[in-house]
Amino acid sequence: MMARGLSGQMKRWLFWALLKARLRRHGLIVLAQLFRVNALRGVLARVPVVLMRLPRRWRGVGYSRSYQNLQLFDLCAERCRILACQHSAIQLQRGLYQHLYQSHKPAHLRAWIRSIAWSDPGDHWQRSLRRRTIIALPHCGEYWMAVAGVVERRTSPTRFIIPIWNFRDPFTHGSIKHLEGLGHVIEVLDSNDPRTALAIARGVKRGDQVIIFCDLPVSLGGTRFGEPMAGRFFGRDAQFVKGPLFLASKLGCDLLLVGHRVRLGQRGELRVLERIAHGPLDQMLPRWAEALEGFLREAPQNWLYLPEMEAFYQRQASSSEQRQTDLSTAIRRH
Repeated sequence: MMARGLSGQMKRWLFWALLKARLRRHGLIVLAQLFRVNALRGVLARVPVVLMRLPRRWRGVGYSRSYQNLQLFDLCAERCRILACQHSAIQLQRGLYQHLYQSHKPAHLRAWIRSIAWSDPGDHWQRSLRRRTIIALPHCGEYWMAVAGVVERRTSPTRFIIPIWNFRDPFTHGSIKHLEGLGHVIEVLDSNDPRTALAIARGVKRGDQVIIFCDLPVSLGGTRFGEPMAGRFFGRDAQFVKGPLFLASKLGCDLLLVGHRVRLGQRGELRVLERIAHGPLDQMLPRWAEALEGFLREAPQNWLYLPEMEAFYQRQASSSEQRQTDLSTAIRRH
């Protein structure tokens, strides 16, 4: 039902937005059924080639912005075009595979996870098991499978705390809760809830394992994700959401950075990138940014926010700064 009080134009916009989202979800479900045939999965590897032969406007919603932002990586125009098409193909594969996981079937899910290559050249994972650690994931590749892969790597029963932004999406919420079939307890929290930080702090004290996404811009599309944290990103001043590193610093936790990388038509790779020892926030930030930037440079087409990079370079006021501005404005008006 459309909300009352909206203009006719806004109601039409909401109707079409909801319809397109629903059609996209059902379309992915249908395609996922087709791709249950292993032989057809090889088609995904050919998607970038097909996209390159299509007009630019048909190469995906974020193609033009991806192409533009790839120039920040000092790549030639042809390489930018190829990677931008691969980015569109990766988003398609991620949506398809999310419906192929069959997360409600533990044996199937475990077999899928174990078919993903695991890379930990620095042996950071084993060391993290002996120290208080927050596992931080960037939105790279099939990032929900990265969550599942991290959960499955724990051999002893563990209580996981996983805060997510799309908490009210039944598909995402349900998929994460299904990970309990791997022999663990999963507590899914709403990142929008101000009580979540306290719940994480309590969980860390009792020995729970926190998994959190760490590469959000401060705001995107009118949605604010958290307080700003200033740093350097690809040679420019940038801002990130402060929460993950702030929590690690305040709670005395190391930060273990883990990322997924897609192989089109295949299962991909889960890589342990870096273990950042706990300390003051201004000491943890440069190492985290360097590790994240290095991973993105190797394969920028895997990053969900490639089309939205400009959001990281737009300065956002902190809550205290905004309150001060609002107070000054109110005083001037009176």
